[in-house]
Amino acid sequence: MLRPERMTSASIICVKKDVESMLETLNTFGEFHIEPSAQENTSLSENNQHIQQVQERLLDVEGLIKLLVVEKGSFLDIFKATQPVKVNVTADNWQSLLEDTSQSILNLKSEIETKNAQLNALKEKNAELNHLRKMLSAMENAGADMTTVENLKLVYVVFASMLIKNCEPFQLAITGLPLFIRQSHLTEDECFLIVAAPTKNKEEVERILRTYHAEPFQIPPELPQNVSEALEEVKRRLKENSEKEKEIQDELKKLGEENKDKLASWKETCENILVLLNAEQKILQSGRLATIKGYVPQDKFKQLTETVNAKMEGKALVLANDPAEDLEAPPTKIMHNRFVKPFEVITRLYGLPTYDELDPTPFIAISFPILFGLMFGDLGHGLVLLLGGLIVGSLIKGNQGMKNVCWIMAACGAAACVAGLLFGEFFGIELSKLNPTWGPLWFSPFHGDGVFEFLIFSLCIGIVQIVSGIAIEMANYIVKHNYADAFLTALPKIAFYLGGVYLIVTCRLDFALWLSGPILAPLIPFIIMVAGKPLMLMAAKPKMPELGKPHAQHAGEHAEQDTFTGRLFEGGDFLTRLLSNTISYSRILALLMAHWALLLVTYTVAELINPPTSPTTIGFIIAGVVIVFGNLAIIALEGLIVFIHTLRLHFYEWFSKFYGGTGTEFNPFKQNFSHTTLTLKKPTSNKTPKTEGAL
Repeated sequence: MLRPERMTSASIICVKKDVESMLETLNTFGEFHIEPSAQENTSLSENNQHIQQVQERLLDVEGLIKLLVVEKGSFLDIFKATQPVKVNVTADNWQSLLEDTSQSILNLKSEIETKNAQLNALKEKNAELNHLRKMLSAMENAGADMTTVENLKLVYVVFASMLIKNCEPFQLAITGLPLFIRQSHLTEDECFLIVAAPTKNKEEVERILRTYHAEPFQIPPELPQNVSEALEEVKRRLKENSEKEKEIQDELKKLGEENKDKLASWKETCENILVLLNAEQKILQSGRLATIKGYVPQDKFKQLTETVNAKMEGKALVLANDPAEDLEAPPTKIMHNRFVKPFEVITRLYGLPTYDELDPTPFIAISFPILFGLMFGDLGHGLVLLLGGLIVGSLIKGNQGMKNVCWIMAACGAAACVAGLLFGEFFGIELSKLNPTWGPLWFSPFHGDGVFEFLIFSLCIGIVQIVSGIAIEMANYIVKHNYADAFLTALPKIAFYLGGVYLIVTCRLDFALWLSGPILAPLIPFIIMVAGKPLMLMAAKPKMPELGKPHAQHAGEHAEQDTFTGRLFEGGDFLTRLLSNTISYSRILALLMAHWALLLVTYTVAELINPPTSPTTIGFIIAGVVIVFGNLAIIALEGLIVFIHTLRLHFYEWFSKFYGGTGTEFNPFKQNFSHTTLTLKKPTSNKTPKTEGAL
């Protein structure tokens, strides 16, 4: 539980023609993590082409789903258990499955693109018709008669549209010319112009219109030249286009409804083929043989052997590899009980532990609720989180991530309840005010000396957690058989830190008293931490290879720690980080006081609305609403803030002492068949059984 699950490095050897059958067997087994092996360039090139093709089809089908499938989802959907519809798919082998699926996707994509092209053409045509309608409407409102205009000999008349921002400069430009202008709005950005001028000024008027980007308008020849008749024809065409547009949109909607389940199945099929191709790319194929290397949990190695022998009928060999030959660290698989498992969410936010690293999740399951509860210490608010987390978590169906968050919230609520009893707080009201016999089980940190006492307690919590972090670092070194750093780096760090705490507690800032002897408590461990390992390496290189061998480092380590200079600078940095990290735990008091202060403000406002000396019914109701919604707002806001600060204390103050979080997740070869029931009739190997549910 404190270490990732132990793995066995294994190799499976079979003939090339049985590779797909072997992968089908591993898919059924579901607990074999395949590691990449070197392959011939020719084989890789062909495989990469297939992978690229599948990735392209996957992008296509995801685009089609986004375009066609409109899910009317809501937050309440997490409380509903939905069973996806499975589509029956039959193919000769995975190659034909890929070809059939690709063709189906491309056919639907082509049909959708055709209809979208029709829609876009209609939209462009409608934009033109709408402009015509607006111009013709403006002309009709102005009483324009095109026959009369055409018969004019001495007067030049032009109809045009112009940007509104150009209208004022245009008016200035035509000042002094013998013109008649009528102007009206077309849109927010455009205006309609009628300009009448003597024919002799035609060229000058056209020049000015061009200068200010006016667009002269004439009724298109395909429309009636009568303004009213042209307007009616444009309206008719707009109506006709709208009906066509709606018809195409209905067809697209129908296609989405008809292909909804197929699209999900095609997407899943592409993903499964991609998983298969990526697995094949990792397999070492040389001559007639293929070798699949990877990892299996130790307790399932025997089951793997039995499964392979049964499914492959003795045509494959399973071998356990020598761990010393593994160049890469095994993948990480963490397993926890029901109480600890929800807190994996927090560990994964930072990163998985490496194979030889202690898993911090069990420690987080204890420390996270405790720190949250101390910063959120209120019995009433804790009960709300506890009951809310349990009720909502039990009602959520299928969304395991949300369920885990609810269980964490419930655990934090339980810790807040305990802290509320210790502090004697219930929805911001002292329990002693509700009943004189109900005092705090410990003390109230909100009054008098309680504030300072709780500050000291907060710093003590920080000291304990920081020491535990360095102790876990020491345990990590011991697990990796790196005893040099365990006893010459981690252990002196603990002694140095505790010695420094002792020095501050007993001597405070009396530097003269420090120099009288107590300063040796942190100084001696610091000297050992800086000089111990370099001296050991210098003196015992040929004699103690195990102590000085290279080892895995966590995120806070550096290579220069094995030199005097490097460890001296690292020691100085460690000192400053210890000081800032310890002081950082004072936020426990700060957030608890903020919680109490917000509640105090809520009740003060309620008391001002409904004073105890002159209560009223309306004031009582409004004050009650203020108290209820004030408490709810504080639970939501302060709960989120406290959660974030609890994360910070773990990630920055604690994890930085021992945890790297750079592990590779155990990712077994496994295909998903939630939307598809697949039957392969003719696997490409010589085996010819009917295969269901696997590629």
